[in-house]
Amino acid sequence: MAYQVQDVCNRFSDLIIDASCTDSWFSRIDSVEGVQSDSLVFISDADSLVNLDSSPAVIVTSAEIASLIEGDASSVLVVKNVRLAQAFIKQQYADYDTADSHWGVIHPSAVIHPSAKLHEGVRVGPNTVIGPDVEIGTNTHIRSNCVIEHSVIIGQNCVINNLVNIGYLCVLGDRVIVRPGAIIGNEGFGFAQDEQRHYHRTPHTGYVDIGDDVQIGSNCNIDRGTYGATTIARGVKIDALCHIAHNVSIDEDALFVAQSGIAGSCNIGKRVIASGQTGMLDHKTVVDDVILVHRCGVTEDVLEPGLWAGTPPRPFKEYVRNLGLGKKVNKLSRELAELKKRQAN
Repeated sequence: MAYQVQDVCNRFSDLIIDASCTDSWFSRIDSVEGVQSDSLVFISDADSLVNLDSSPAVIVTSAEIASLIEGDASSVLVVKNVRLAQAFIKQQYADYDTADSHWGVIHPSAVIHPSAKLHEGVRVGPNTVIGPDVEIGTNTHIRSNCVIEHSVIIGQNCVINNLVNIGYLCVLGDRVIVRPGAIIGNEGFGFAQDEQRHYHRTPHTGYVDIGDDVQIGSNCNIDRGTYGATTIARGVKIDALCHIAHNVSIDEDALFVAQSGIAGSCNIGKRVIASGQTGMLDHKTVVDDVILVHRCGVTEDVLEPGLWAGTPPRPFKEYVRNLGLGKKVNKLSRELAELKKRQAN
């Protein structure tokens, strides 16, 4: 399908500073390496501009880069933030179609309880099971082989991808994306030990409450609360293979990279970033605007914003300084051992 540049300008006027030749058209969005004559491309540095093999239909770029373009493109859109423009424009014109239109609106193999309420535009894929008293909002897509247990509420314009299991009583807001294989609202890891040191399961009767615009990565596990809620606030992004344990609370716009694990009853602040394989012990607090790097192990509360690393976590400068001291100690230890060896001879 072809789109006119003027349509981009109309939809994203808040992102675009300037535009030329808005009556031109594009039919695809490509990388610089794959550019064609009908491509729209995003260019954030001068090297990418030099490496263009042919002239695209549209270049979306910054004012600085735009000043270097000498009419090679039919249209140039100048934006405030190239990466942000890429996110919004690709969502609009080149996103993956989750409607699975080839299956029809409700696939015949889907099992939907008569008490479930599906609003206008809901689509349900093959072999999906939707339990009693479920409510699914307008234009939400539930794809194949999902299980939505009883009394779940899912908001509008969500995408629940293949093989997702959402446990009973869980609540999802609007525009939530759950990637394949995720499990939301499973029972947490809770056991009581008797005198013989045998373990006995403690039922978890809470739920998971997920806010608007949250993304849950593939094969993630978010446990339901023991009594109350495990809470994932608006705008949180969770990468693949993360585990969020029972009664955790994650505040707005936090970001967790793959293989991070958060133990029970942790409280995570706004805009916290946890890099890959971050781990947190239970009942720990991490305040707003903390960044955890280098496989940080949160064994103590982190109560000041900034960059932290290590186990227990330390401010990054201190962490790096301690690494340097450790190397010096190892060197001195080797030199001492060598000196002792010489004296012994």
